[in-house]
Amino acid sequence: MKNQKKHFDATSKNNNRPYIVRNAAGEEFLLPNYSESFRALMDDKEIIIDMLNSILNLEPEKSIKDVKYEFEKPIDVFMPENDPIRLDAWAETKDNRFINIEVQNWPHAFLFDRMQLYNAYLTLRSKYDFNKSKFFETLSQKERKRRMYELPESISIWLCNFPILKSKDYFKDSWAVYSENDIRAGAALPIFPKNKYIIIDLPKFVQLRKSIHSREDFWLRLLSKGPVEMSCPEDSLCTRAVNRLRVSNIDPKILKNLEVSMSETKHIMEVIKADAYLQGEAEGRKAGMEKGLKQGAKQAKAKYAARDKKIEEFLRSKGVAPELLTAALAIK
Repeated sequence: MKNQKKHFDATSKNNNRPYIVRNAAGEEFLLPNYSESFRALMDDKEIIIDMLNSILNLEPEKSIKDVKYEFEKPIDVFMPENDPIRLDAWAETKDNRFINIEVQNWPHAFLFDRMQLYNAYLTLRSKYDFNKSKFFETLSQKERKRRMYELPESISIWLCNFPILKSKDYFKDSWAVYSENDIRAGAALPIFPKNKYIIIDLPKFVQLRKSIHSREDFWLRLLSKGPVEMSCPEDSLCTRAVNRLRVSNIDPKILKNLEVSMSETKHIMEVIKADAYLQGEAEGRKAGMEKGLKQGAKQAKAKYAARDKKIEEFLRSKGVAPELLTAALAIK
């Protein structure tokens, strides 16, 4: 990336407020990998369009030109225990592409299942909105019937602030539905390219990309570390993005919401605690069984040693030759 002039040095975190980082000059910025701070950064149409075009690596003819978006998108699907589902960020393009962006800070049990679940919500909601779109409503009745099961393009982007990809050489992966036969034949292409996941491993990105070389690098660095220890392009949009994270520019309500949200990560913490408890319980049972087996083996060894001693004394009293005695006691 050219014309990199502004540089933000040295980062330090506020231990009491982990969502804030400070540069060498003492300026404070929000880390945009929490829901409220992510919203503070992304609540700008030009920024969200530029970031999506960069992360999706879209060609000019396929690039997003216009978008409608909202945060904490409610999904009206029945769930057990009446547990409402909200998507972190939802974007709908003018040409009826639908995108969900999820920011994740903690790994937890059944994370991939959750990705699949949210993708199902995205698919259902996208279909609903597609059928309500101006494009669909202007179609003839026959054409609408023909398109009864047509799904629009939908993309689920997961920005993970923890290691998630196994490869040491890549920080981003694309997941879709493939045919096993095509994979065996070495010619695997998605059989349904209109629905896919983009998984981004932010720690691996920081590890692999030491400097900014592209627009995508800029956005992922900003999402990973905030605007510190990075060069900021001489670009009005990038400067605006940085300023949107400057604590002195943040609405006090957002800062208050961040404080509250840190103590109200209810659902994810319940999952992590339950997983930790069950793992501990399983490990405890395993350790108990191993201890019991060792204790049992020790007791059995002592028991048989006492028995063998009595047998040995008995056979000696009957004059059994020492070599026969040794051979007899060696029989198990």
